[in-house]
Amino acid sequence: MANRIETLKTEKDGLDVWPDLLRYAREGTPIEAIPEDDLERMKWYGVFHRKQTPGYFMMRLRTPGGRLSSDQLRVLAAVARDFGHGTADLTTRENVQLRGLRLPDVPVIIERLASVGISTRQSGMDNVRNIVSCPLAGIDAAEVLDTADLALELQRALLDAGKAYSNLPRKLNVAITGCREDCAQSQTHDLAFVPATCTIDNHHVAGFNVLVGGALGGTSPRLAEPLDVFLRPDEVVPFFLALLTVFREHGRREQRTKARLKWLLDEWGARILRRAVQRELPFRLARAGRLALTRVAGDHIGIHYQRQLGLKYVGLHVPVGRITADQTAELARIADEYGTSEVRLTVDQNLVLPNVTAARLPRLLHEPLLQALSPAPDGVWRHLVACTGNDYCHFSHIDTKGTALALARELEARGVRTAAGTRIHISGCVHACGKHRVGDIGIVGTPMRVGEAVVAGVDLFAGGCLGNEARLATVVAEGVSLDALTDRVQELLLARGSQAARGAEHQDEATEEATKESAA
Repeated sequence: MANRIETLKTEKDGLDVWPDLLRYAREGTPIEAIPEDDLERMKWYGVFHRKQTPGYFMMRLRTPGGRLSSDQLRVLAAVARDFGHGTADLTTRENVQLRGLRLPDVPVIIERLASVGISTRQSGMDNVRNIVSCPLAGIDAAEVLDTADLALELQRALLDAGKAYSNLPRKLNVAITGCREDCAQSQTHDLAFVPATCTIDNHHVAGFNVLVGGALGGTSPRLAEPLDVFLRPDEVVPFFLALLTVFREHGRREQRTKARLKWLLDEWGARILRRAVQRELPFRLARAGRLALTRVAGDHIGIHYQRQLGLKYVGLHVPVGRITADQTAELARIADEYGTSEVRLTVDQNLVLPNVTAARLPRLLHEPLLQALSPAPDGVWRHLVACTGNDYCHFSHIDTKGTALALARELEARGVRTAAGTRIHISGCVHACGKHRVGDIGIVGTPMRVGEAVVAGVDLFAGGCLGNEARLATVVAEGVSLDALTDRVQELLLARGSQAARGAEHQDEATEEATKESAA
């Protein structure tokens, strides 16, 4: 039996809601008078009614590869200021969400965004979401391939296909990266293209291996696995469309909770999935090449050299990913004055300002904006990620951003220091938008009973990581009250610090012993 969402898609494709959306906006139709099915279909245009804020909408944008020009930043700032709450959220998919919007304003907002090349189409529901890529594409000296154009081509192929891929069984998260440090966190995606090399016809070819089946949300999270495929750059888009076709035709549709690509992979296995995609392609798929990833990337915060002589990029920390309209407008000015009129978003909800000359750098570092968006945040703040939270999302059980800020401030006040690279990820619910399953410390909101009352609490996870030894974080404490959260996190941080110190001590001993043996 088809579920409700499958039924509404059968009755009317999500993309067909556009004339209705315009009519509702033009006539000022009250929210309660709009059919629930059409409110769902509006998500095909990135327009989400938020039950937490009745009458107000969130709009999700498409920013492939996380790239934004200064002109686009100015329009985002103006929209947030003129029509919204004066803020925007940077997400873990390198895109932007605008909030507090009224439906009568939506057509004008979409028109303004389109005027600077920003689309909102198919950014929600059962569609391919924002294409994630390396924020250092084209400026990383060690990268295997620059994937900036490919990220744009993937989005263009999707949107140009119209209704061909507007009715997938469920959403599909896609990443493509050509860097050696996996800035896109590829193992967390349904489909990922990661850098690899392969010998074909006696030629050394740089391209991509393919990972499939990653998904962190729900009660059955999993990391993506290799599909045993190597692609040349010009084969990426055809492969992408072929996999979409297979997923559209064969993905499960009976239960929403079992409709992601990982469930088809679970049913078929990688070999059968690979064979099905092959049947949709005019060229022969090569077997996987030699993976070129060396580690999972850092956060890109701080000042770093680019591949271009004399240029540096500056990574700026955006506390819990929330930025004001005034900050966004100021960021546009700074991008024009100190860089090349662009910024890039990261999966950690931060920003990269590329192409800064050495001569301009000292003056940039004295800009007032860099006091709020720091290139050198304290360690507690540096790797702190938080999803939207219950102020805007009805799925969330806690105020994630408020909780994250309070936690960081309290840990800072106590003098608690985090071991280098320690990630604290906070999700409001099991959907895992804050990626708590891959944090060193993961926090997820949950309802808990205290006497006769049901209050907000959290479950704590630990031990998540990506890379060669990837693993999902596991539960270490359930039903922790928000009042006790700082104490429990501090305990986990101290334990992690002690473990890191012991590991360093053992490494020093091993190095000393090896030196003695070599001398002997």
